Amino acid sequence: MRIRIPWRGERVEVELTDRRGRKRRRRVRSGRIVRLEAKGYRVRRLDRVKVHVLDAFQGPSETEWEVGRDVTRDVVERYLDADTEALYAVVLYEGAEVRDTKITNRARWQELRSAMDR
Repeated sequence: MRIRIPWRGERVEVELTDRRGRKRRRRVRSGRIVRLEAKGYRVRRLDRVKVHVLDAFQGPSETEWEVGRDVTRDVVERYLDADTEALYAVVLYEGAEVRDTKITNRARWQELRSAMDR
């Protein structure tokens, strides 16, 4: 079995936002992201998305989903919260078995979370 080690990181699609707020998309090597952030750019990887998950049994948690595998790009574009650049998901159960995971907006997620705390 041969293990592939990428040289200086693989190329990923990112959204760069400069200090003036102008956005553009680029493909860069993953190792270059830190240098771009040091130059003042806000960098958002478009191949991954941060997800806040609300689970009745395990409580709230934070994870990262791969776009195209764990979630579709269409869902990310429709439900991504502009302020936090994250998705908000709720795990639904039928009895003690996971039935589904639904994407919701941040306000509804926070409302459900506060209801869980009571």
